[in-house]
Amino acid sequence: MRELRSDSPGDHAQERLRLHKDEVKAMEARVQGFVRAVNDVLDEDEDLALMNLGKLITDPGRFLLPVSQEVLHEESDEPELILEAYLQQALGIANGLDLLRGQIRTTEEQITMALDAIRNRILYVNTLLSVASLCVATGSFVGSVFGMNLRNHIEDEPTAFLRVTCGTVAG
Repeated sequence: MRELRSDSPGDHAQERLRLHKDEVKAMEARVQGFVRAVNDVLDEDEDLALMNLGKLITDPGRFLLPVSQEVLHEESDEPELILEAYLQQALGIANGLDLLRGQIRTTEEQITMALDAIRNRILYVNTLLSVASLCVATGSFVGSVFGMNLRNHIEDEPTAFLRVTCGTVAG
């Protein structure tokens, strides 16, 4: 995520971020499926008892269906402990993926803010250019009005040129 934040914000960084986001979603789905499967097995004492393969091979008569509650209770402890350890690891991975998803969201927000700042600078420059072109157009309009060959008697005054020029520049 750090290298995405240090990259210039653009299509490349956003594409890489999208790929990471898709990978995290896929991994979360797999971990959630694994957690569901382990929980399903942990809920069935008979399945846990039948996972004790060492005792199933040495004393298969104990595991004839339906298996008694006493055998289920005795034989399901060891596989249950092993599966619960795997379940805890899977839940830790799910928490790590959740943290990673949060980091991706933060990085997306940072990239969006950087792109917004760039867009705002472009809009600022565009506004400055628009104001400058308005000033030039206004000066050109005033010059065009006074440059027409119409009589307005302002040309008879000796300071008229200076007043019009100063008014155009100041206004």
